[in-house]
Amino acid sequence: VELQLTPEKLDHWVDIAGSLINCGKDYNPSGSVSAVDVFYAIPLRGSKADWLNNQLKPWSDFSRGEPTYTDVPGQHYTLMDFDHVPQFQKIFRSRLEARGL
Repeated sequence: VELQLTPEKLDHWVDIAGSLINCGKDYNPSGSVSAVDVFYAIPLRGSKADWLNNQLKPWSDFSRGEPTYTDVPGQHYTLMDFDHVPQFQKIFRSRLEARGL
């Protein structure tokens, strides 16, 4: 009721979530970019340190420059909630400015 989801809308969200998982299963990244900025919050599972070191830092292999890893408030699934967006927006803008964008 709080999310205003009907059974049909919930089924649709479940289909989307499952599709995203399926897309990621066979994803094999390649190439490189000039710079990588990674924003991370409390992960869905495991510790933040484990997620950073074992899941996120390997993305540095795809950056020609020194990557940055920025700890942001919230959890992975609450990062864009009203409670966290204002602070995330400030952090995001500061990273853009640091890159000259």
